Amino acid sequence: MAKESQTNQWVAIKCPHCGYEYIPAEIFFPDQLLGNAKTVIKDALGKILYVEWKPDEEPALTEKWVCDNCGETFKVTASFSFKTEKEVAELDFKNQSVSLLDD
Repeated sequence: MAKESQTNQWVAIKCPHCGYEYIPAEIFFPDQLLGNAKTVIKDALGKILYVEWKPDEEPALTEKWVCDNCGETFKVTASFSFKTEKEVAELDFKNQSVSLLDD
C-alpha cells in the first residue's frame, strides 16, 4: 500500500510483512509503468476514443517484489492521480500583454 509521508516529499511503499519502505522508483521502471502508446485516437473535442500500445509495452501497474529486509514476496499496484489548473495570466507567455486591473 502506498502512503504519502507527512514530513517528506515522497511516497513510501511499505512491505506488508515487516514495514520496510521503498520509493516507487525502486520497484517500478518508469517506461513500464507508463507504457508506450503506438496510436492514440481522439474525437474532435479531444476525448480519447482508443489507445493501441506497442507490442509488450502496455502499462504494468502491478509488480511483485521480494522484500530486501524480510525476504517475503508482496504485490504492489500503482494508481495515478493528476491535477490540472490554469496557468496564472502573468505566467502565460503566449499573450503579449497582461491586464494590470483586477477582474
